[in-house]
Amino acid sequence: MQVDKIVSTLVFASMILFGIALIYFSSDLSVRYNAWTTAFRERHSRINPPPTDRMRALNTKIMTWLFRLLGAYVFLYSLVLLLGIWK
Repeated sequence: MQVDKIVSTLVFASMILFGIALIYFSSDLSVRYNAWTTAFRERHSRINPPPTDRMRALNTKIMTWLFRLLGAYVFLYSLVLLLGIWK
């Protein structure tokens, strides 16, 4: 029973660190994601045309906030589960 708590603690602590990393690196991740999708859209312009510079900046802002929200959710959810284990 004690080993289960230790393993769960390690898993949820890792998820907490992952959530913090998503929040911290959200702008870098959004720029890389935007570059990847832009390159894909340029190669396959029949599916979806490449974005304009204005839309590219807006996409980067949107993805930054989505990564931050995902990071906050993972962080808080893991924290609640971690606190519930050691009740």
